Formats: sequence, structure tokens, C-alpha cells
Amino acid sequence: MMRMLLFLLFFPMLLQAQQPTITFRVKNGEGKLVRVMRPLDGKYFVAFPPEDTLNASGALVLPNKEKVPGVFGFTYKKMYRLYVRPGKQYIITIDESNKTAPVTFEGPDAEGQQALLNLSFDFYQSAAMRHYRKDTVFASSSRQILKEMDSCLQPFNDLHAKHKIDAAFYAYAQSLVKNYYASVLGATLILPLRAMEFNKDSARYDAALVPEMDATWRQVLAVADPADPASMIADTYVDYNNLYTMWYLDYFLPRTKGPVVQLEREAYDEKLYATLRDNFREEPLREYLMATKLQYLLLENRFESYIPAWYDDFVGQYPNSPYIPLLKDGAEYVKTYFKKIKTDFAEGQQFVENYAAVETMDELAAKFKGKTVYIDLWATWCGPCKAEFAFNEGLKKFLKKKGIASLYISIDRDQADQHWKDMIKFYNLEGYHVRASKKLSEDIRKVFGKNGSLYIPRYAVLKDGKLVLPEAKAPSEQDALYRQLEAYL
Repeated sequence: MMRMLLFLLFFPMLLQAQQPTITFRVKNGEGKLVRVMRPLDGKYFVAFPPEDTLNASGALVLPNKEKVPGVFGFTYKKMYRLYVRPGKQYIITIDESNKTAPVTFEGPDAEGQQALLNLSFDFYQSAAMRHYRKDTVFASSSRQILKEMDSCLQPFNDLHAKHKIDAAFYAYAQSLVKNYYASVLGATLILPLRAMEFNKDSARYDAALVPEMDATWRQVLAVADPADPASMIADTYVDYNNLYTMWYLDYFLPRTKGPVVQLEREAYDEKLYATLRDNFREEPLREYLMATKLQYLLLENRFESYIPAWYDDFVGQYPNSPYIPLLKDGAEYVKTYFKKIKTDFAEGQQFVENYAAVETMDELAAKFKGKTVYIDLWATWCGPCKAEFAFNEGLKKFLKKKGIASLYISIDRDQADQHWKDMIKFYNLEGYHVRASKKLSEDIRKVFGKNGSLYIPRYAVLKDGKLVLPEAKAPSEQDALYRQLEAYL
């Protein structure tokens, strides 16, 4: 009897000890933060993964509960991909002090995993523009891009030939790499596409350019098939499908058939959604792409009026979809938004007097003489900007206590005026508000941007009508931000 009791007592602990785990470890990384993107039924599905804290050993240990192979993405300064099989044990170790082998791996498919962990991709549009600036001739840039792709694929080709990775792992590596480089290749066509003249009555029209551009796109599609359902496992696929849908299906092809009416944002989004829905009819890819499109809109907090209807339509078509639990809260959030924007502005929400006439940052700063001001540069379309608003309650208390004013500068266009005002209400943005005029937006880019580009969210500090800190900490960096602000009191 005693043996039986001891067995029953320790059996759950034994099971836990034997349960396969996935460990991400950083040498001297105790207390550091890491984000984990988990697969959904073996597929990549975009999300804003929560931050996890590395334990006292600098490790994050996750149970391997996967039922099918899928890919985990660990983000610690950069992204590390791990191809996970059910029931297997994995350990990734990051040692930044080891210049020879900063990333090591223990577990199955060791050489393939190591090759995967060594991969690092720039944002595909940045990579494309780098190639395009170097050589605007597609044939030349294409050769270089495909050469880079072959170099990335070579380790996996060799490992597969030596039977060190199986067909499934090899197919994933090929999909990951090929979808990325197809995106880079396709993005080199964006500027030439925008410069094309489709009006046959125009003096600039060149009849040879349309078939030439179509043939060029065919070369892109030969690298990766945007309708391949096997690509759903790769995080690089969604960008490629978006690029293909937006620039080839929705931009290029319609213009080859006649004049295209310029649409406002909401109507354009609905047209793009219809293009996606009508051109990808095979399941489960269609369900995946429609869910992904909705998820992007929800994660970006776009609050478009059509989102609740799209969500309800998706649920009607796919009532048992595994994506519904991931979309539901976001869709309800949007519905709440439309209720809240019907209310009046709060007492603490003020618009800078005659803000539409302000043309420079110096003019705007001069309106705040005698004050210390924390500036938040944002836009209604900027997801990261709106994510930072979650930290505003603590910030508001600090600013009020210290007598510091807040100034929200939106760089939205005129067409988004109502959307801008609605979001001020919804996010309860207390402080002064400005929607930058065209000239003020241009000056903001000169003051805060680099090489003509402005990245937001962006934060700054004014004191007594002067810009004293052009790059301040974000609201989420509370302690560091508060120390910065106190220095200017």
C-alpha cells in the first residue's frame, strides 16, 4: 500500500520531468525579456507576442505540446527560428561574448537547426531598396538577389542531400528562404510600377512596358508561388502574399485594363480584401489569408467601420476556425471603439489654437514658452504608436505631479481628420493636440527624420519654447523616461 501511495504521489512529478521542453537560454541573461511567437496548428500566424522574463538561470523553459511540426520564433535583440517536432527536447543558447559561436543548439536535426538559427533577414523592403539603388535594371539586381538566395539555401541543400534533415524540414527551409527573396525581388518593382504610364493617350505611354512588366512579375512568381498552402508554416510568406496581392493583382493588372479610380482608404481596403478573397479560393489557404488580413487590421488598431462586418462574415463562413479565438477580442475591441467615439471630448483634451496654420516646429514650440512639454509624434495608422498608449495612465499621473504638459502631434493627412479626433476620445489622450499641416509635416521630417524618412512613434521634450531633447524615451520605458523628464524641470 505504501509503495502505491508513493507512486501516486510522485507520478505527476515524474510525468512533468519527462515532458519534453523547449529551452531558450541567454548567458548572463537573467531578468532579460524575450518574446515568443508560437505556431498555430503548425502554421505561422501573426500576433504581438507577450514578453516573457528569463529566469535566474537566464532561461525560458516552455513545454513542447505541439501536435504537428511547427516553428517557434524567439525574439531577443533579433529573431531566432526553431523548427519544433512533437515530443522532442530543444535547447538554444545565446552567448554574446562568444564571437566564434554566439548561438548554439542541442536537440534533433542539430545541423539543420544551427543553419536555421544562423539565418538573419533584413526587412524585405529595405533590402529591395538597397538593391534597387545600386542597380535599377531588374535583370542585374535579380541576379544578385537570387545569388544571395542560393547562398542561404546551400547549407540546407547539402544537409538534405546527406539525409541530415528530412523532407519536411527541408521544405520549410526552402519556403522560408524563397518567400523572403521573392518579396525582395518583387519589392524592387514598386518604384518602376508607380512610375509606369498606363494611359494610352499620354505622350509618356510605352506599349512595350506592360508585357515587359508582366514578364518580370512572372520571374518573381517563379521563385515562390504565392498560392502555395505549404508556405503557411513560414513567417516570410505573409509579406510575400501581401506584396503580390497589392502590387500585382490589385495595382498592376487593373491598370492594364483601363483607368482606375483613386479610392479613399476604407474603400481601398475593402477592394484589397475582395481581391484577396476572390483570387485565393483553395482551402485551407483562403481561410488562413482572410484570418491573417483581419488579424493585421486588429493588431494595428485600425478601427475601420467595416471590421466588425468582416469578422462576422468570417465567423459565418468558418464557424469552427482555429483563428476565431485569436480574432474575437480584437473584433470586440473595435465594436467598443465605435460606441466610445460617440461621446464628447474630455475636459483635459485641448486643441492647440489655430494649429492648422502652424508651419514649423519652432512656431509650435513657441506656443509653449514657460512650460516643459513631453511630445508624442503619432498617427492613426501606426500600430506601435497606439500600443504605447497602454502606458499613458502612469505617465499622466507623473506629468500632472511634475507640472509637465503633454503634446500629441499627429502626422495624419486631411482625410483622416475625423479618425484622428475619434482616436483622441477612444484612447483618452489628455493634453494638447495638433494635426500637422503639410508644411509642418515637412518640417517635422527635417527636424526628427533621417535621410527624408521619419519613424514613429517618436518622442521629444520642449522646455520654455525650445526643443531640448529630440529623441526621448517612450511611455513604456517608464523609469528611464521619468529620469529624463526630471532633468528638464
